[in-house]
Amino acid sequence: MICPRCGKPAEEGMNHCPYCGAPLQQDSQQASTPRYTAAPTPGPAPAGNSAEPPVIQLMRRMARSPYFLVPAIGFTCMVAFNLAAGLFNASPAVLESYLAPLYAYSNDAQMASIADTLSVVLTASAGGALLGQIPAILVAVSIWMMYATAVNESGKPLQTAGLTIIRVLQIISLVLVCLTALLIVVIFGLVFVWLGQFDDAGAAMAVMAVVLVLIAVIFALDIVYYVKLVGLLNNLRQTIWTGTPQGKISSYVAVLSILCGVVSLGTFLTGNVFSGLAGVASAVSGIGFGIFLFQYRDQLRALEPQNAAMPGAYSYEYRS
Repeated sequence: MICPRCGKPAEEGMNHCPYCGAPLQQDSQQASTPRYTAAPTPGPAPAGNSAEPPVIQLMRRMARSPYFLVPAIGFTCMVAFNLAAGLFNASPAVLESYLAPLYAYSNDAQMASIADTLSVVLTASAGGALLGQIPAILVAVSIWMMYATAVNESGKPLQTAGLTIIRVLQIISLVLVCLTALLIVVIFGLVFVWLGQFDDAGAAMAVMAVVLVLIAVIFALDIVYYVKLVGLLNNLRQTIWTGTPQGKISSYVAVLSILCGVVSLGTFLTGNVFSGLAGVASAVSGIGFGIFLFQYRDQLRALEPQNAAMPGAYSYEYRS
């Protein structure tokens, strides 16, 4: 059966279109000559109504809920506090705190030279820290892009640009982690070769072997996290494109996100006040996004019967 209003297919025997709600009762002549002989050019489904697949409606609700907003605000605050910490580290107050213990041991000319050198070093360090925040800034912007498309009531479908930017950044992070792990293995290998030249280096090599194993475990956990996170982001994009759930919500990503958030709380007692606040905001973000993933997974499971009844009907309309 073809709906006379929207032109989409419906199962035989249905009284109303599952997409637009139009009545499907037609006489035999009308049924033999449907209004649409071919599928019409798809258009955007109205936001937040029954014309969207259940999973898309769920994604909109979740992106507008406190489960998403709290960690999104936390991540944004973390970026802002990290930027403030970078600027603070190059401030005159910090420079003076480094110079204060040296005044009793140096004359004015020496202090001026030391001050100039420290100022250059602190400025370069702050500049590097600020430059390093660019990926986090892009992630924060992408998060709010996802929120903006979820609350858009103009009838436009969900957009995946924010998810795509975050996915690309995570792929870059994965590559960098793999390269870093490879570099550490090479360095340790060279050190082992060097220590092997000494007869009494057995204890040192044993300690280094234990350290290498611990580092390898940490990097392995990190690599698996990024691999699963990239897959999760891709599954979310595919879900938006097709209107049906794609893949699984990784519990590993959710659990590790929560654990990293808990660990971030330890930075509250280190560094300056901005670094401490950034640690708290990072904890809110990590724990919040982990909880968000668990909530989304649980509510997605509750929609499985509805999702199964609408297989791939929006595979073109939601592609962006």
